[in-house]
Order: sequence, then C-alpha cells, then structure tokens
Amino acid sequence: MDFNRIKKQLLPLLEKAEPIRKKYYWYKVVSSISLPLIFVGTITYPLFGNLLNDKLAEWTASMPKSSLWIMSIKILIFFICLACYAVFAKSYFQRKKYLTTEKQILSSLLKKIAPTFRYNPKKQIGDREIVNSELLAKHNPFAKNQTRKQTLNMNQGVLSGKVGSTSISMGNVKIIGTQMNPYLMYIPLFLQFYMVYTNLRPWFKKENSIEEMGSSFTGMFAIMDFNKKFNGTTVVLPDQFEKRVGYLAKTLQSMNLNRDQLVNMEDTEFENEFVVYSTDQTEARYILSPSLMQRIIAFKKKVGSSVLMSFKNDKLYMAVQLPHGFLSLRQNQNLVTSNVLELFYEDITMAIGIVEDLNLNTKIWTK
Repeated sequence: MDFNRIKKQLLPLLEKAEPIRKKYYWYKVVSSISLPLIFVGTITYPLFGNLLNDKLAEWTASMPKSSLWIMSIKILIFFICLACYAVFAKSYFQRKKYLTTEKQILSSLLKKIAPTFRYNPKKQIGDREIVNSELLAKHNPFAKNQTRKQTLNMNQGVLSGKVGSTSISMGNVKIIGTQMNPYLMYIPLFLQFYMVYTNLRPWFKKENSIEEMGSSFTGMFAIMDFNKKFNGTTVVLPDQFEKRVGYLAKTLQSMNLNRDQLVNMEDTEFENEFVVYSTDQTEARYILSPSLMQRIIAFKKKVGSSVLMSFKNDKLYMAVQLPHGFLSLRQNQNLVTSNVLELFYEDITMAIGIVEDLNLNTKIWTK
C-alpha cells in the first residue's frame, strides 16, 4: 500500500480529527485515573469509618471548631466527586465527537485497503452471538432469569465479506461482563474489588491501553464458515495454568464447572498453549486435526496475543485480544505524523488472513 498517497488524500480528515483526538484522550486519561479512586473510596471509606470511628471522633473533638473541620472535609469530598463526574460527562461527549470523525476516516481507508469487504460503522457484534460462542463463561446458575444479558459489547463497527468461498464477519468488541466463575460473585465486596481490578489492570500490563479500562476483553471478534460439519461444541482457550503449575494444570482445568469435558490433545506444543473443552471428545479430535493445531499455534505466534476459539453450529468463532481495540485507530498516537494508518492496515490484514492461515477454504466435508 502507498500510505504516503493515502495520507495525502485523507489529510483534511486527519487534521480535523487530531485536535478532537487529543482532547478526548486527555479526558479519557483523567477519567481512567478518577474512576478507580472513586471505587476505592467507596469501598474503604465505610470500612475505615467503622473500624476507626472512636479514634476519628477523638481526633475531631480535639480539633478547634471540630464541627467546622468535619463540614469542610465533607464539602471537599463532595466537590472532588462532582469534578470527577464532570470529567466523565465531558469524556463521554468528546468520545462521541471523536468517533464520528474516526468512522469517516475508517470508511475512506477501508475502501482502499479492503475494497471487497463491507464496513458498517453503526453495526456491532451482537451480545447474543458473543454469548452463543461460549468463549465467555456460561450463564450464572443462580440467576432467576437465564435469558437476561450476561455480557455487553460497548464497541461498534463490523467488517464483513468473503475470502475465496469462506464468509467472515469481524467486529470491534469491548466486553463489559465477567469471564470468572459466577459463584465468586457472591463473596462480599468481591464485585467491587473486581471492578477496581479491571480499571487498574491496564496500567500494569506490558502492552497496555486505556481502551481496556473496565472491560474483561477488548479486541477483535470474528465469525466465519468452517470447513467441517459437526454437531457439538468445542472451545479452545489460552492455557493459563500449564506454564505455571505444570502437572497440576489438568486437575485445575477439569474442575472448571462452567465448561464441558476437558479434552487432552496429543500435540504437546498445542497442549502447552491451549486448553480444549468439548461436548464430544471424538468430535473435538475430528475438528482439531494435527494440521489445524499447528496452524493455530502459528497464528498465535503471528499475532502475538491471546487467541480464543470455539466451533459451534458449523461456524468458527474467534476472539483476538488487542489492547488498542479493533477497527479503530490508536488513540494515543498523532493521526497526522505517526504511522497509525500502517498499524491499522496490519490489524485488518491479520483479520482477513485468518481464512488462509487456518486453511478454511479447503472444504473437507460437504453439508
């Protein structure tokens, strides 16, 4: 791609969007710091208030004009909270303004780099499709209404088309929900601490982005035709235990009450990188042939990020974790002077290349 020519063509849009991006990014950084502070304050204030109530009473009583001190502290806390909520509101409106301009840039850009694909900036990967993929934990067994939403996608944008004879749709997702065992949600204060964790986590990751703030998953979600016919469900997830606890990993994985049967694969390298759950052991091995397992390993190394997959209803569902998001421009980089367009092109070619990387155009079983 001749990006110098493309940048010249898109320069008016890029120059228009850059000051909006700067302002939005600044508000987003401030709000990303403020939100965890509010969560921490909400949790710790009542706890320390109850534990240290007597000492606080003695301290305030010893202060001259103690009632004035208490009132001043309360007023200060009120105005700090008010300022934080004002920043959140401003960030929200700046986001809408920036995304409107960004979608114009992406629409023009995708016509040049993926002319055979259709881009819909207003459409999104549906919550039902995300839950149906079973890449997230299954429904909460304690919930009275099992049809209610257990996950929420906060990002828009869908790119769809065909690579050869294989249809593929891919979208930008930011999942607000939980991938953890639902039983944990009944531990007192656990949900509050988990919310603090999801907001602070990106600051401590090697490759972080404030786009991940408050989400359990940010990146690409794709739905594509699969080249084999099957009846059950097979889920392939990153192996979080194998490299840490070794021989204990299988025991821990088999105790996952939110998943189907644990499947042990014969490929050692694949076993070290992934864990497989399925409704049918034989069908899982039929789907995950030796050649496909090697292709999945190669694809994971290529993208250098977490890859989640599920095979269900003759479809392949795939999620690739991207801290900066998908179908969006890097929000921490200058739109005019940086290589932000080249990085976006790499994301798109990675996504479209899934079909060839996994050899999905080779039809092994005819429906």
